[in-house]
Amino acid sequence: MNASRRFKQGGAALIVALAFMLILSIIGVAAMQNATMQERMAGNSKDVNIAFQAAEIAVRHAEATLPDLKPLDFDGSEGAYLSCPDPDDDRQACQSPDWNDYDSKGWVLIDGKLSAVSRQPEFIIEQIAGVDDPTASLDADKTVSLKGYYRVTARGFGLNERSMVVLETTYKRVEK
Repeated sequence: MNASRRFKQGGAALIVALAFMLILSIIGVAAMQNATMQERMAGNSKDVNIAFQAAEIAVRHAEATLPDLKPLDFDGSEGAYLSCPDPDDDRQACQSPDWNDYDSKGWVLIDGKLSAVSRQPEFIIEQIAGVDDPTASLDADKTVSLKGYYRVTARGFGLNERSMVVLETTYKRVEK
């Protein structure tokens, strides 16, 4: 009687084992995809951090060169521009480069060669236009500033040129 029972089992254990193997394979593939995603995120985070540090270097370099600049130097060349309140002002000094355009000219390239970046950091300095009336309205849609303020815009790149960090600071220079 035992012998006949043994032959009637028809491979149920094989089907259960194959189902478990399928479930374990799905779990393994999902775990590998998760690990790959985590590794990409860590790499991107490192790349952005390197780009941020490169942009910081450009900001510090610009702030170090700013005391040597004279008001006449802000003519639209060598990274020195005017921040003109009128968008229709077509003077060259008002035409600062677009930070979003990777190929735009007019940026000052940092001399020191950083080895961990795809492209050297660069910056521009804009002299913010002064206001004749210090009691003028501070409306958000109007450019209002005081004499001696400068905007420094710097961009740094990471290991990959597609990772770009743009930093912008305002610098107050005491006029002598």
